[in-house]
Amino acid sequence: MPLDARKIAHAAAIRGRIRAGRTETIVLVAASNGTTGTQVVAGTVWHDRHDAGPTPVAHALVPGVTGRTTGGATSWDATVELPGTVSLPADLRYVARATSVGAVATSPRYAVVDVIRAGLGAGGDRWHLRLRRLA
Repeated sequence: MPLDARKIAHAAAIRGRIRAGRTETIVLVAASNGTTGTQVVAGTVWHDRHDAGPTPVAHALVPGVTGRTTGGATSWDATVELPGTVSLPADLRYVARATSVGAVATSPRYAVVDVIRAGLGAGGDRWHLRLRRLA
């Protein structure tokens, strides 16, 4: 059964209520051609997957395919959900769990393993990033 506009609006309203009080601010760090760029993103929802430090990965990334992993154990330590209005840079290197650019150096940093567009509507309404903690 396809979703009509009314049902999509209802689901979006419920999502907004669920997210209330659970959001935080993060910093995206991109690097290309010797330059580094940062983007502060508010309204993200962070999900830690493991509490015992970085996850050892028993398999390698597939050569030539950016961000996709081969089968095996979970290869990410956390996921973060970003609003769909965020424009992700093509050269995104890592995500810092910081509230400002100045705090990036002292905050936990995570490499981006996978980028997924998800949600309702054509093209989705949010981003999911799978992240691996940098030691």
